[in-house]
Amino acid sequence: MNEEHWNRLPATEKEQYLTFHRTAFEEDMRHAEKNALDFPRWSVISGYYCMHDITKLFLAKNYDIKIGSLDAHAKTIEALEHFIKDGALKQKLLSLLAEASDIYYDAERLKERTLPTLLRKGREERRKARYYADAANEVNAQKTLYFLDTIVKPYVKIIRGLMD
Repeated sequence: MNEEHWNRLPATEKEQYLTFHRTAFEEDMRHAEKNALDFPRWSVISGYYCMHDITKLFLAKNYDIKIGSLDAHAKTIEALEHFIKDGALKQKLLSLLAEASDIYYDAERLKERTLPTLLRKGREERRKARYYADAANEVNAQKTLYFLDTIVKPYVKIIRGLMD
């Protein structure tokens, strides 16, 4: 997939789109943290949507890209993969990943592919929590807190760093 598959964000809609996704990712994070113990499955789902919404915010703010419609999740990951190859952004990302190397032990090997990999992992965990509730994929508070602490929160911190 390439840029022609992404919609340009009209200037007349940009501020409203940015505000929506900023509010959405912040609410999703608060919801995920608040419900991790009592409703861990919904916490995982909210944690992933936090990642998804902040990624859409990043793409809109930095590249005037609007992603919506069918396959929005896949398109968001593909757009992220495309834009993080940018030279200056890639260097900034590698610097942020170096700071997070204690959490992301594969960051050195994956380099800029770390963010799309994490977003895919978040999507996978959301799918398991939402659609595959069986003994093998049981979602509990311990797994949820691990997911939030090692995937969601560091991902959000890195994306925020890329938007500064």
